Amino acid sequence: MRPSVIVVALGMAAACGGLVYMQATRQSTDATAGPAASGAQASREGSAAATESSGPDAAASSTNSNAAMETAAAAQNDDDAIAASKASRPDTVEQWIKDTQDSDPKIRAAAIAKLANAPKAQALPALKNVLETGEPDIDRHIALNSLHTLALRDGDKNGQVRDVMRSAIYHSDNDGVMQTAQSLLDDVEAALSEPPPQKN
Repeated sequence: MRPSVIVVALGMAAACGGLVYMQATRQSTDATAGPAASGAQASREGSAAATESSGPDAAASSTNSNAAMETAAAAQNDDDAIAASKASRPDTVEQWIKDTQDSDPKIRAAAIAKLANAPKAQALPALKNVLETGEPDIDRHIALNSLHTLALRDGDKNGQVRDVMRSAIYHSDNDGVMQTAQSLLDDVEAALSEPPPQKN
């Protein structure tokens, strides 16, 4: 074989070997970069998905915050309305008697207590009604205290106040009311049985 043919053959073999090496290197690089690229793409997709999924939560949070603010504002308006209603009530015995039947326990309690300062003829029927129909744990106890004050202030010559208190003892369906009525009645009896102080 001629030397020139050998040189050409060796050159072609070297060129083919170089092409094979380059192809193998490129495939290896692609195989290594593939997972990384896929990971980056997956990370970008995950981030986008997270942003999209957090979007409704953020919107819901904003909606809940707005709802809470609206509820607080409505409650404040209700409080203002109640305060205005209380301020507009006339401070009269007739209004106190009417307020003993109010749905607001604070208004009821204040009215029942105020009846201790009303004329006995007006206060007595209203306080008797409270003892018969009022809320046992609060309203009836306040009514008994108001009766006690009336009896000690004005006296009870005809026994009407003490009769109402006795009725609470004998006809009440609440043990606490019965005990309070008995205690206050005993106090009234003792106070009214004392002789009036002598004037010099």
